[in-house]
Amino acid sequence: MIATAALVAAGPGAHADTGASRLGTPALSAHTPDVSVQTTATVSKGVWSCTLSATLPNRWYGGSGGGEQAFGNLNCTHVMPEIYIAVGLYRNGNLVAATDSHKFSAAFANAFPSASPHMSATYESGAIAAVLWPDNTITEIPQIYSPAISL
Repeated sequence: MIATAALVAAGPGAHADTGASRLGTPALSAHTPDVSVQTTATVSKGVWSCTLSATLPNRWYGGSGGGEQAFGNLNCTHVMPEIYIAVGLYRNGNLVAATDSHKFSAAFANAFPSASPHMSATYESGAIAAVLWPDNTITEIPQIYSPAISL
């Protein structure tokens, strides 16, 4: 579940396993910052590494006139005990939709929030993640953003 306040706290998504979570769930920012764009971020620990990506939002058509969708993924070089990603769709700098994915024993997770109906505006994707490494340590990956696009 996603709740909006000064920050949007991303709650746990559906678990791929019934194991108890060791990860905290990092919070998406309610607003995009006025800083340069960083579309990927990689964290490493020894031979293990994970890359977080936020890709350009797109417009989809159909249903009630379509809408906009954000994309984000977390891709690790090895299977990790636990991974978490939250992705937000930002319209004119404000969070309008978000979703998350929380997986156990996985090397990949993605999330695709969307907003409908279509509204002409400037859109960005934002993504944040956390990884439980095989040595039982945890790393949070700070939020990254896609470039802005007018849709």
